Amino acid sequence: MLKVEGLNAYYGRLQVLFNVNLEVERGEIVAVLGPNGAGKTTLLKALINVEVVKTGKVELEGVNITDLPTYRIARLGIHYVPDYGGLLPRMTVLDNLRLASGTRNPDIEGLEEFYPELRNLLKRRADALSGGERKIVSIVKSLLTNSKLLLLDEPTEGMSPLMVDRSAKLLKMLNERKGLTILWIEPGAKLKKVLEVANKVAVMTSGRIMYFEKVEKAKTEIDKIRERLFI
Repeated sequence: MLKVEGLNAYYGRLQVLFNVNLEVERGEIVAVLGPNGAGKTTLLKALINVEVVKTGKVELEGVNITDLPTYRIARLGIHYVPDYGGLLPRMTVLDNLRLASGTRNPDIEGLEEFYPELRNLLKRRADALSGGERKIVSIVKSLLTNSKLLLLDEPTEGMSPLMVDRSAKLLKMLNERKGLTILWIEPGAKLKKVLEVANKVAVMTSGRIMYFEKVEKAKTEIDKIRERLFI
């Protein structure tokens, strides 16, 4: 579904990504782990052309999207959830869902299948939610946009262990029941949880992909992965 070849990314003159190559097959959950400053968030921003200048090539389902504007990339089925969640803070949860769906009456029941507590949050402002609630709402919101590929920037960061478990289960449900393909960014400390959910694991350090294997092999190479993550 997603193919990245020779991707370099820059903030002004500062180069952050160096010749990144990555493939995500349809229906996979691919996790990219790395320490702070490794370039993980920059990778997602480069894929959708936000804030960075890049060289290289990005394809979605065989279509070259390298130079497309962000709104056209979104229309092709990529949904980006930033690390802060991506909800408009002064709007209610319901209005955020209305905006995402383009209708006054979004399919709340369909979202409740994945997040049963959602109905109790509808009248609350997004900035009144906990960090975990905000991120989970942002993830299930993707179901209203007919997305094919989710780009998730540290969706479990700052959550309690209980909410981390719920979020990981949510990603698995979205993948299995809705067929969503997921590119999931997390810090190295979430390695154990990632290995429970992902199909493939990549490790990024200093703007480069240093390791990329199927999860079955990754589970046998924990020490190698930890060494690359500096943990």
